[in-house]
Amino acid sequence: MQWSESWNCWVVTRYDDVRTCLQDAKRFSNVGRITGLFHRHFDAGQLAELKPIINHYSHGLINIDPPGHTRIRRLLHEVFRPATISRYRDFVQAFVDEQLAKSLPTGKLTVVRDLAHPLPVHVIARLFGVPVTDVPLFTNWSARIVEFMQSPVSTIETCLRSQQALLDLRAYLRHGILERRHEPRDDMLSLMVHARSEGDALTEDEILGTAVTILLGGHETTTRLLTTTLFVLSRHPEEQEKLRRNPDLIVTAVEKFLRFAGPFHRDQRVAAIDTEVGRKSIKMGDFILMLLAAANRDPRQFPEPDTFDITRSPNRHVAFGFGPHICLGAPLARLEMSIAVGSILAATKTIRAINETVDWEFGFLRGPRELELELGY
Repeated sequence: MQWSESWNCWVVTRYDDVRTCLQDAKRFSNVGRITGLFHRHFDAGQLAELKPIINHYSHGLINIDPPGHTRIRRLLHEVFRPATISRYRDFVQAFVDEQLAKSLPTGKLTVVRDLAHPLPVHVIARLFGVPVTDVPLFTNWSARIVEFMQSPVSTIETCLRSQQALLDLRAYLRHGILERRHEPRDDMLSLMVHARSEGDALTEDEILGTAVTILLGGHETTTRLLTTTLFVLSRHPEEQEKLRRNPDLIVTAVEKFLRFAGPFHRDQRVAAIDTEVGRKSIKMGDFILMLLAAANRDPRQFPEPDTFDITRSPNRHVAFGFGPHICLGAPLARLEMSIAVGSILAATKTIRAINETVDWEFGFLRGPRELELELGY
C-alpha cells in the first residue's frame, strides 16, 4: 500500500488490505467515491459545469453507505435474485446460438463485434423491456459514460462528454419509468418502479441510479470479461479440453475466469475516519484506490497466481468486489458467461487466436479491443 502523488490517493494492492477496505463501510465510505474524482481535480467553475453528473453520482446504490444502502438493496432483492435472472436463460442461449450459427460456417469468430459486445447490451435491453431498435442508443450511451472513469485523472472535456451521455440516458429511462408507473410490464424496470418493502419504495433518482449502474456494469464489464476469457482459453487448449470433457465444470470455471481475467481492475473508497491499513496511517478524507486485479493475483492468497487452472480451489476472488457493495448484477454476468463460453466450446473442437498480438484497452476496465478466433469443428 503506497501513496501516489500523481493520483493523489492511496493505492492498495494486497488481497487482505483490499478486502478490508471493501468490507468495512464504517471506515471506508462509498460516499464521494466517484464524485471525489471531480472535486480533487477541477476548480469551482468546472465543478459548476459538471453539476448534473456530480448530482447523479451523489445518490443511488453504489454511492451511499449503510443503512441507506441496505434499504435500497432490500427493495431490489426481488429484482436481482438468481431465480429472477434465470428467467432470461433461454433468451441468452438463443442469442448465443444465433451468433454462433453465423460464425461457425466461416470458421472464424470476431469476438467483440459479433458476440461479446452485442450479447450483454441485448440482454439488458430485454431486462429493461426496451425495443431492440434502441439497442444502438444504449451501446453509445454506455461507451461514452464510462469514458471519464478510464483514468484516475480525467480531462474536463471527457467528463462533459460523459455527462451529456448520462443526461440522455436518464431522460430515456425517466420516460420509461413514467410509462411503467401507469402500465406495469414484465421487465426489470417495472419491478424497480413497483418494488415495495415494509411500506417503502424506491425514489425516481434511486431507480435511475440503479438502472444506469446495471447498464454500465452489465454491458461494459461483461464485454471485456468474455473477450479476455476467450483469449486466455485460446492460449490454453488443455483447459479447453477439460471443459469439453466435463461441461458441468463451467459453473466453477466461470469463477476461475473472474479471478484470472476479471475486467474490473479498480475500485475506490474514501476514508471516513482517521485509520490504518497495512501499517499505513490514513487520514479522514483520503482517497483510496483498490486494485482488484492485483488482489486477485496476490500470491499470499493464490499460490502460483499467474497459472490459469479452471480447477483451482479455493478461489475467493474479489472480481465482483466484497462486503456490502458486492456486485448486484453478478448472477447475470455468471449466466451470460456460462452460456456463452460453454456453447462455444460445445460447438468446436478447438479455438485459437488468429493474431497473437492483441490491442488491449486499459483503465478501470481492461480487455482486448477485438479478438479474432479460429473455430475448429
